[in-house]
Amino acid sequence: MQITNSNSLNGMLAAQAQVTQTASNLAQVANITGDPATQEVTADFINSIVNQIPQVIAYEANAQGIITQQQVTDSLLDIKA
Repeated sequence: MQITNSNSLNGMLAAQAQVTQTASNLAQVANITGDPATQEVTADFINSIVNQIPQVIAYEANAQGIITQQQVTDSLLDIKA
């Protein structure tokens, strides 16, 4: 019997890639505007931050999926032993 975590791991990697891209976009905005005292908060900036929320939730959910799969595997091994 083989149990893999590939779906959860792939989901975590996809969420990580999306968060990395969003962080890169936010950093570019910060670099373009220069002086922090004169920076304005734009709708795009706010949307980028808000769009990270579901990505973080997806990452955490996939991590919990891996933990649950590991617990099931441990339980099955205990029953078999």
